[in-house]
Amino acid sequence: MKKSTIFATKLLTMKNIFRLFLVAVLALTATASFGQCDFTVTDSQPFIEDFEGNGFECWTVDANGGNWSAMTGSSTTLAAFSASNNGDEARLISPVLDLTQVGSANFSFSYAMMGLYDNDELVVSYRTSETDTWHTLGTYSISDYQNFYEDSFVLTDLSATYQISFLGRFLGGYMIFVDNIEVSGSGGCARPTSLAATDITAFSVLLNWSTTGNEDSWVVEINGESKPVETQPHMVEDLIPQTDYTFRVKAICGGMESEWATPVTFTTRCDVIPVTDDEPFFDDFEASEDFVCWYNEISSGIDGWVVDPGYTILNNTAFFIWLGGEAVLISPQLDITAVTNPTLTFKHKQLRGLSYGTVDELYVAYRTDVNDTWHVLQNFSEATSDWETVTIALPSPSATYQIGFDGVGHDAEGVYVDDVRVGNSNDGVNETYALNAYVNPNPTTGSITVNASISNGKAAVFDVFGRQITDATIIDGHAEIDLGDYASGVYFVRVTGESGTATVRIVKE
Repeated sequence: MKKSTIFATKLLTMKNIFRLFLVAVLALTATASFGQCDFTVTDSQPFIEDFEGNGFECWTVDANGGNWSAMTGSSTTLAAFSASNNGDEARLISPVLDLTQVGSANFSFSYAMMGLYDNDELVVSYRTSETDTWHTLGTYSISDYQNFYEDSFVLTDLSATYQISFLGRFLGGYMIFVDNIEVSGSGGCARPTSLAATDITAFSVLLNWSTTGNEDSWVVEINGESKPVETQPHMVEDLIPQTDYTFRVKAICGGMESEWATPVTFTTRCDVIPVTDDEPFFDDFEASEDFVCWYNEISSGIDGWVVDPGYTILNNTAFFIWLGGEAVLISPQLDITAVTNPTLTFKHKQLRGLSYGTVDELYVAYRTDVNDTWHVLQNFSEATSDWETVTIALPSPSATYQIGFDGVGHDAEGVYVDDVRVGNSNDGVNETYALNAYVNPNPTTGSITVNASISNGKAAVFDVFGRQITDATIIDGHAEIDLGDYASGVYFVRVTGESGTATVRIVKE
């Protein structure tokens, strides 16, 4: 199973997942059964299905509570499985394929699955005839908000009445998508799959893809410009730092050409950022709803770091998703050789999980260049009632220094990091860090007392949608707020004063 970032019309991000789900349900065209269309696969003629146009007309759907339908976006169409009740199923069945004209056959497809706490299941199978039982090729159960995945198989038991199927099973997720299906003869020219961009720097990238062994060469296209290449993987240089690139590949086999592979998008790293005593590096993640110059490396699982644009915290923060696994948020390369006393300052928040009482962990580390191993500076595994500010001296300064925030999930409420600063320890800490606040009782059934490290200021209460519902004036470091008339749920108290702001999460029972 290989992950492939898909073009923009197929990207699913946290900020639009629920909106896209509603739109998708409305866009689904009811599908019951379609007439079969026989298709003969030869080395020079693969079977290709991208569901554009009338692609569904040759497929059948065997529904048992669920359904497969064509979902059309702004510029592409996919096969989409949807259902409402646990255990609902539907099988999407290909047209009849005659595979007797090829010595062996390659099968590839792309898929995506959306879930939160529960994932649906996709089972990919084949049968040699309508009277044969289905034979499982692969079973998939994931949740990924941003990527399509690809998989491929060498088909066996070839017949003149061969069929492929995609069985969707609802287990509490949202939807399953399938696209870019290809069955080709091994003597033909198969579409490359499993495209990957690795070893990304500010100026170069290593491009890789699958091969079947009978290709003479390939054509690589990057941002619309194509060039022939004779080796794989292929190194591309002279790129522009901090720039988005999309590449795709097609194979050349004798006098035949394959279809273009599913495109993959990558972003080059930022160039090295110089840091001095007078010009520290600082990032509060407010510049964008995506990371600027930072990047995310997933160690396990499928979830990592994202910019939370105010969904749970009232300003942008770096957020490690709570669904488990491990991922490192990596800073741009920093030249800190001119800094007198190199120091890292940041604030973090780790809330105890409401269901299991666990806490997600945060490891803070550094490395002197991209080839160095990570060296842990500090570990945080205890719950915090609010933001905690940390200052750490940075050892072994270099011209290619990087900071890593490693999040480790334990089914808790995630990890938040904000206001990251690298500079001279003697030039002071931003006064924003000086404001601290806490609320009691928390949870509450009515009134709360806001306690803050300021004499005078304002305490405003917001709901989870960012709407202010009430406020109060802080006098001598305290404010009383009555929440008795408001519904049960999660709220946020934002305290503002001359020394900065602080946000406290509270629960109204």
